[in-house]
Amino acid sequence: MRLSRRIAQNNEDPVRTDVFGATKKLIELVNRARNNSINQGLLTPIEALVTIENNEWTWQTVNREVLENLSHRLVFQTPSGNRREILMTSSMDTAMDAASMIVELDGGCVLIESLEA
Repeated sequence: MRLSRRIAQNNEDPVRTDVFGATKKLIELVNRARNNSINQGLLTPIEALVTIENNEWTWQTVNREVLENLSHRLVFQTPSGNRREILMTSSMDTAMDAASMIVELDGGCVLIESLEA
């Protein structure tokens, strides 16, 4: 299975929608997710790429330059064995610093995985 990411094609301001536009987009996303999941097995939950503040929805994208510089992924592993991707970093030192702070604050186990192709 090949994973893909949303990559910004330009550096314009984030797109904001009203309640009706956001509702329409959400219905489209839910329908598309249901249609795509029919033939898939168990799915892993992921964080959404949308920020909602005071009824304003901001759809987020990532620039290609940022993605190309990422080298490590931090994955939080709960005592029950569930995994959740927390963040990605551009160096092992940054990954180690972030993992140390997360473990101090929350305990548990933080795995650092290389993003090598």
